[in-house]
Amino acid sequence: MMEEIISKDTSEDESDSVEEIVEMKPLPAPRLVTYHQSIPGGWSDRSSSNDSGVQTSTRDSSTGFSRQSSTSVFPAIINLNVGGQLYMTRLSTLLKFSDSMLAAMFSGRHQIDKDKDGNFFLDSNGQVFCHILEFLRYGTVPPNDVAYLVFRDANYYGLHELADMLQMKPEIASLAVKQAQRAQFPNYDTIKEDVIKAAMARATTSRIGDVYIYAFRKEFKPRAPNFNPKHGCIIESAQVSYGGWEGSADEDSFIRCLENDLMEEGFTLRPHEGKKKCKYYFGQTCPKFIFKVTILFD
Repeated sequence: MMEEIISKDTSEDESDSVEEIVEMKPLPAPRLVTYHQSIPGGWSDRSSSNDSGVQTSTRDSSTGFSRQSSTSVFPAIINLNVGGQLYMTRLSTLLKFSDSMLAAMFSGRHQIDKDKDGNFFLDSNGQVFCHILEFLRYGTVPPNDVAYLVFRDANYYGLHELADMLQMKPEIASLAVKQAQRAQFPNYDTIKEDVIKAAMARATTSRIGDVYIYAFRKEFKPRAPNFNPKHGCIIESAQVSYGGWEGSADEDSFIRCLENDLMEEGFTLRPHEGKKKCKYYFGQTCPKFIFKVTILFD
């Protein structure tokens, strides 16, 4: 998208007007990181190719079996045991998306485990798999209350079309935004663990874990030649120090993100307090400050 911004000189001479073209790039929408793995490494590869390296596929009309390779035969109707839940579907349904893991499983290139009754076994959530089948059969998207569970399995089975559609569901869209926010802060999970550990250590007597955090997006470099860097700065009282980072999010955004995550994980926090600034001044003011995060262990 291109947007023209015309800036004119305010003097009477209109010939001095300047035209500046600014390219406005749309921000990418946050996407939830997926954890799909193509094929579990423990499967036995039974691929069979012709001389050109292309997998062959034929159908025997007399038996109704689809032969996916010279060493693998699947019936047209497949009986599945998904985490203890039994399903029956057509082979063509499982092969609908050729780049999915389901299609790879039933392509004849891999050996699939069977249960004691001869059903092909899939080790995933059996109650969720009905929504996977509904999508494969009709292209339908599951309701919001199961969206995340289906999103998880859609990624596992490599059904990228379904996963993309589910990205627009409220819960998953919210997770994507939260993940994009955390991604701005390097080693975020490690810092969060450090805050929890510090709170636990300080709560041993009163069950109140006050943790002072020195967070900085950019390292402070004094300009005044007589500025004393060892002036007894307020950050010396911090139990956790964290910074810097390249993103546009400021230190307050980091603390809010941290507190929100802690509360979502079940911790009880006291209301957020304002940051405490250093009072040192010699040639210039020390801009450093600390935050206090309080976790209650009731």
